[in-house]
Amino acid sequence: MNLPAFALFERTLRVETRSVVVCLGRVGLLLIILMMLLMVQTAARTGIFGAPGLQFLEYMVWVNVVFITLAGFSYFASAITEEKEEMMLGLLRMTDLNSIAILLGKSTSRLVGALLLLLVQLPFILLAVTLGGVGLHQIAAAYSTLLAYLFLLCNVALLCSVVFRNTATAAGVTLLLIFLFFFGNYWAAGIESDIASWYNVNLHRGVWPLITKIISLWRRSTPIEGLSGVFQTGFAGPIVGFQVVSNLVLGLIAFLLSWLVFDVCTRTEKDPAPTRLWIFTRKNRSSRMPRHVAGARSITWKDFAFITGGKFGLLLKFIVVILIVGVCNIFEYESDSKLSWEFEGATLVWVSLISTAVWLAIEASRVFKEEVRWKTLSSLMTLPISVPELAYRKTLGALIGTLPLLAGFFIGLLIVPDKVGDFFAEINRDPSEFGALVVVFLNFLLFFHLTAFLSLVVKRGALPLAIAIHVVGLILFGMSSLFLFAAATSGGGVLFLAGFICVVLAIPLHFAIGYRLGHLGAEE
Repeated sequence: MNLPAFALFERTLRVETRSVVVCLGRVGLLLIILMMLLMVQTAARTGIFGAPGLQFLEYMVWVNVVFITLAGFSYFASAITEEKEEMMLGLLRMTDLNSIAILLGKSTSRLVGALLLLLVQLPFILLAVTLGGVGLHQIAAAYSTLLAYLFLLCNVALLCSVVFRNTATAAGVTLLLIFLFFFGNYWAAGIESDIASWYNVNLHRGVWPLITKIISLWRRSTPIEGLSGVFQTGFAGPIVGFQVVSNLVLGLIAFLLSWLVFDVCTRTEKDPAPTRLWIFTRKNRSSRMPRHVAGARSITWKDFAFITGGKFGLLLKFIVVILIVGVCNIFEYESDSKLSWEFEGATLVWVSLISTAVWLAIEASRVFKEEVRWKTLSSLMTLPISVPELAYRKTLGALIGTLPLLAGFFIGLLIVPDKVGDFFAEINRDPSEFGALVVVFLNFLLFFHLTAFLSLVVKRGALPLAIAIHVVGLILFGMSSLFLFAAATSGGGVLFLAGFICVVLAIPLHFAIGYRLGHLGAEE
């Protein structure tokens, strides 16, 4: 390509397609395909289902949907924000590259790389035809749906990356938009139905038919709705349906919006270093570091105040938990028209546990990454503390900003004490229940170590990559345990092996994080 507009695109595409992460992604993709084939073949021999080809196609398509979504709020959302964070966007603007060239080079190159990962699957997916139950028409329709969804998600993430200043905000807004895109239509339809029943509104008059039509088109544009028809036996619909066309049009609109607002959003370059939340920023001396945390304890305070958001960040997380509980109450009320203390307690327990796990995973991907990004590891290494102590103090700061979310867990247990008693009684009857809990805890511990280590190895996308590696590992273990313990009458052997593997893998990762921190600090 000799066109100046495609110069950055060509270079970035060459670098992206040859990177180690992409090569590992191809290997992981091959492993997933082989595992899915083995799983479908085993299930077909046992007679679980009669169309193994269709099941293989369905499994692979939904795996792709999950990983495309993960890439949307991590890999694609950092297209422009990574240049803002590294203060390099101004240098790009000083060249002959215009806004369209930068957008093509930083975002469309990633889209092409992701498209290649999808297209490279086709020779393997064609094996579904030989397995039976699916035709080439269904495969083409399923993958056209995936390609259109990928195009939409990449450009929506690009728009967020252009508008917002840092990757964390862009990723969070992208994730919110993805959630609304998939599930907002169901909520909108429920609100419309409630308005009609409460206020006796005729939905066939006025603007209501238009609103109903918009909600229907919204639902039809989601991959869930499009793929639900493709996976039906005897599918004879079009390869390029409404979902494909709508996703391509919306993606093109998002790209054009990114182009239009690019100059406005990147006109001034600000230092995106970690700061307190702007809503709660204080300008007086009380916003400085407290005197009682001087010394080595200041490292913990710094991570608590700037990485996790401090007291106000913790308050914001509590608000998010309360909102999630409120949404669960709304759905429960719409389904049963009544609420119970048992439901409230169970909701608090699960929302608190899931929220804590999600925030811990996010903090694990950031707690060391920020020091590497801002070249401050070498300064921290000059302190009279060891590298392991430095890592522990930073981890403690992240835990202080996240673990208080478990308060809802204990409140939920107090609301439903009978369930707690039943749980301990079940453990007394079947100790494997307690063993399963220990294995789940060890799995999370291994996952957090893996995420923290990858954040020191890869430039971006440590959390999605850790999720992908962990999921592939779980599938491999699940399939291998079926052969190793096929004749076992209890799951004790499986639980012991799973816990042992988690410990064996977590310990080397624990020491590897310290070694990597020291190595990166010496390089600065």
